[in-house]
Amino acid sequence: MFDFINYSSDQIIVFLLVMIRTSGLFILAPILGDKGIPKLVKIGLVVMFGLILSAAIPTPQVNLEIQSTWELAGLVFNEILIGVIIGLLFRLIFYGVLTAGSIVGYQIGFMFAQVFDQNNATQVSIIGRFWEVAAILFFVSINGHHLLINGLAESFQVIPVGAVNAYGSAGEMIIKYSAYIFVIAFKIASPVIITLYLTDIALGTIAKTMPTMNVFFVGFPIKIFSGLAVMAMSLPLFMFVIEKSMGYFDAELSKLLIAIGRA
Repeated sequence: MFDFINYSSDQIIVFLLVMIRTSGLFILAPILGDKGIPKLVKIGLVVMFGLILSAAIPTPQVNLEIQSTWELAGLVFNEILIGVIIGLLFRLIFYGVLTAGSIVGYQIGFMFAQVFDQNNATQVSIIGRFWEVAAILFFVSINGHHLLINGLAESFQVIPVGAVNAYGSAGEMIIKYSAYIFVIAFKIASPVIITLYLTDIALGTIAKTMPTMNVFFVGFPIKIFSGLAVMAMSLPLFMFVIEKSMGYFDAELSKLLIAIGRA
C-alpha cells in the first residue's frame, strides 16, 4: 500500500511533479490523449501513474529548492513538456496516417468526402479517418500503449524530476522526426498512388485511341474501384509500416531523452 499520509514535503513535491509530467503525456499521446476519453478517467489515470512512479523515484537524488514563483512555473512547464514530447513522438505515426489518407483521398476523388476529427479539431479525409481507426486498433493490439508507459517510466531514470534545465539538440531532433510524417505517409499511400498513376496512363491512352469515349465519365468509377481494391490488398503493408515505425520511434525516444538529460 502507498503510505501517502506519512509522505514528507519533498515526497509530496516529487509526487506532484510526476503527475505533471504524466499529464503532459495525456495531451498528445495516442489513445491516452484521445479527447473521447472522459476527463475524470484521465485524471484518475494520472493520479494512479503518479502514485506508482513517484514511489520508485529516490527522493534524496532530487534537488527541488524553489526560490521564486517564476522558477516554479518554469519547473512545471519543463515537466509538462517532457510528457508532451513523449506523446508527440508516437503521435507522429498517426499524423503520417492522416496525411496518407488525404493524399489517397485526393487521388481517388474523395477530396470532398471528409469527416470531423475531434482530436485535431479539423476536417480530415474519410480515407485518412478509416486508416487512423485501423492504426489505433493495430496500435493497441501490439501493445503500443505499453511503449508509451515504458517511455514515461524511462524518462524519470534519464531525466530526474526537476532536472530539466535546457534542451540542447532536442529541438533539432524533434524537427527531424517530424519529417517522418511524410515518409510514413508515402510508404502507406505508395501502392495506391502507383496504381492510380498507371490507371491515368491507361485512361490517357484510351482517350487518344478512342476520342469519342467520355474518359472522365468512365475513369471516375474505375479510379475509385481500383483505389479501394488496392487499399484492401495493401493492408498487410499498412500494418507492417505502423509496426516498424513504432519500433523506430521507441528506439529514438531513448536517444531523445538522453539528449534532453545531457543538455
